[in-house]
Order: sequence, then C-alpha cells, then structure tokens
Amino acid sequence: MNPRMTTRTHHSIPPIVPPPNCFTVLVVDDMLPNRILLRKVLQSAGYAILEAENGAVAMELLESLPHLPDLIVTDIEMPVMDGISFIGEVRELDGRVSNIPIIAASGNADEQMSREAVSAGSDVFMTKPFDLPQLRRAMAELLRARRNSPNERSETSALVLRNRLNLGSRQVQEG
Repeated sequence: MNPRMTTRTHHSIPPIVPPPNCFTVLVVDDMLPNRILLRKVLQSAGYAILEAENGAVAMELLESLPHLPDLIVTDIEMPVMDGISFIGEVRELDGRVSNIPIIAASGNADEQMSREAVSAGSDVFMTKPFDLPQLRRAMAELLRARRNSPNERSETSALVLRNRLNLGSRQVQEG
C-alpha cells in the first residue's frame, strides 16, 4: 500500500477547507483582537475577509480594489475616521459601492449611536460583543436581499431583519 494513502473511505475524511461561498466581507475595526476574531469566525464559515483598522484605510481599500466586498462590518468608535463618517462616505460613492450592505457595531452602544449609524446609512446596528450566530444570520439575510436586488439598497432591510431574527431594538434599528 502506498504510504500516503489511507484505509479510510473518502466519505469519512473531513474536508480541510470549508466550502467557499464566494462572498467577501470587509471588517473595519481599530482593535486587532476584534478583527482576528471576526476573521477566524467568518473564514471558518467560508467568507473571504478583507481588513482595515479605520474608516480612512477602508475607503482607500474600496477605491483601489478590483473587486468590491459583498458586505461591510464596521466598528463605530475608531481613530482617524470613525464608523459613522465611514458609512456616510460609502453611501455617497457611486452605486456599486454605495449599495454594499453595512453592519455597524459598537461595544459602547446606546440608542443615540444606533440612530446615528442608521441615519448615516447602516443597514443593521448590533452591539458588541457580537452574538456570532446572530451576526451570521444578519449577514446571510443582507446578502440574500442584495442578491435579489443587486442594484439598490433595501430601505426596509433592518425592519425585515428584526422580524426574521426576532432581535430587540438595541441590536437592530429600523432605517
């Protein structure tokens, strides 16, 4: 028998790499541990991850990338360019970029911050630390909505998400 062969059938060998789902997520957060956690969780779910440490770096990425991310997850409180400013600038760019769904989040969230994020153009606002299954469900719902209407943002996406995920008002705000 070949020493590199195994006696196990191919059905019992676990896959080494998760199946790709072909979605790319831009994670914007000034805290490296937060980016690492999201990278590991989302890559294990099959997402490709781009990272930026603040809104200014994220804007540079969006303007220079040949392929845009399918979704953005951004922190609110960051140096250089905060999340609210970043979201506002994204929404002012051309349609391809301005239609990217955005999940905004903060560990110091209050009602005022969530209203500001939604007013700036965030599709969903969540509090940190993330409830990771809830985050993944919100991401899947936003990506599904975008796939159904790729050229326009759904103004009711936050309300739809709240109803489908049964989220409280502190985690997802209406747009």
